[in-house]
Amino acid sequence: MNPKQEQLKEDVYWVPDAAENTELNFDDSVFELIPDCLQPLFIVASNKQERDVILLGAITILSGCLPNVYGIYDNRIVYPNLFAFIDAPAGAGKGILNFVRYLAAPIHQAKREETKRLQQEFEAKLNSKKKDKDNQEGFIPPPPCKMLLIPANNSASSFLQTLSENNGSGILFSTEADTLSNSLSQDWGNFSDVLRCAFHHETVEIQRKTNKEYISLEAPKLSVFLTGTQGQLKRLIPDAENGLFSRFMYYSMRSVPKFRDVFERRGTIPGQEFMQLGQQIFILYELLNRLGTPLECHLEKSLQVEFQNKFAAFLESYFNDTGDRILASLHRTGLICYRITMVLSCLRLFIDQRANPSQVMQLNQSDFNVAMSLAKHLISNSAKHMAEMPGVNNDIVKYRKLQFMIEMLPDTFTRKEANEIGEGLDISLATLTRYLSSDAFERIGHGKYRKKDAQKNDDEPMSI
Repeated sequence: MNPKQEQLKEDVYWVPDAAENTELNFDDSVFELIPDCLQPLFIVASNKQERDVILLGAITILSGCLPNVYGIYDNRIVYPNLFAFIDAPAGAGKGILNFVRYLAAPIHQAKREETKRLQQEFEAKLNSKKKDKDNQEGFIPPPPCKMLLIPANNSASSFLQTLSENNGSGILFSTEADTLSNSLSQDWGNFSDVLRCAFHHETVEIQRKTNKEYISLEAPKLSVFLTGTQGQLKRLIPDAENGLFSRFMYYSMRSVPKFRDVFERRGTIPGQEFMQLGQQIFILYELLNRLGTPLECHLEKSLQVEFQNKFAAFLESYFNDTGDRILASLHRTGLICYRITMVLSCLRLFIDQRANPSQVMQLNQSDFNVAMSLAKHLISNSAKHMAEMPGVNNDIVKYRKLQFMIEMLPDTFTRKEANEIGEGLDISLATLTRYLSSDAFERIGHGKYRKKDAQKNDDEPMSI
């Protein structure tokens, strides 16, 4: 077996070098730069990975608590909403993530109380209509069901109806991903479509089969935060080609083979720091909700250039190792990075600095730096998860075989030479023919070929 075959044999789970070389935990500098209001949350963390997932969970939940905030990205209007999945085996400590729900709880509770009040008014009108026979009032519509935290055990149509009754906004929160997986399995096509469209704020349309009711929602603003095991992730997203995969931020927690001190008090009341920040978020939510003109986030030119350069470097590094399978995740990580900057800058400006909203908000450089630091980990985590999705590795190994073949062939070669190298790499004749017909090669005569890069180099002037 030649060295290239040996390497391909080791590529059963191919993870790009850039991903392998990225540390599991977020950089310590991230936690020095984040807004002050987030700092108290980490008192409940007993190790670095708990600190990391609290940050990721908090940003995701808070991305659903910022109405009337938008930015322009890739010539489209985008809102701060994020999707995140934290996977962890038993004993890794993901239970700590239940606390992040408290950040949105005051807003959710206010909406539930409003629903209760509207329901009481609705019932009073119905009773009044029944008692007054002369009452000519027609059909009285039931009140909307107001909420922010949307349960995961919904059908697609019910879920979309709930979003519609809440001005298209909500947070899908579940600490057991199987709850959503079960909903998806019963209504996969529709529910998956809702989530995929919501990520980009695209119009979602569903027609119920039972009563033929048509539901349409323009520009949904949905945040999604899920936790579960690796197995639950694969049930939720069966393959990486499904567009849902590339829309999530991922973080894998590891088991900690140590019995924690269960009597250690981290903070005064469990979750108090999250509750206190939740009250501040409620005030901010009300403030933003009352804005007559939505607030536009803007990234200064020098940071735009830095953003472009960093992601161009990410793309080159990952594409060279994996081919185009990583591109969807990488491109969407750019959007995710921009949204993270929006969330952090809002917290810094309106909670830390207590500023009043204006029509345009300049995104903060420290928050941009945090988002860019997180981006390298998020891309790495996506690549590692992708390597474990069914079918992905076969495609990546095929791509690697093509790269090895290009590397081993001379600039110009015959079909016979290509057959010999292909045989050494276990490439079938049919696959070899497809490779030779691809953009990587050019046919220059009967049974003769040239590598496209060689043609490019021949056309370039020689340096003297």
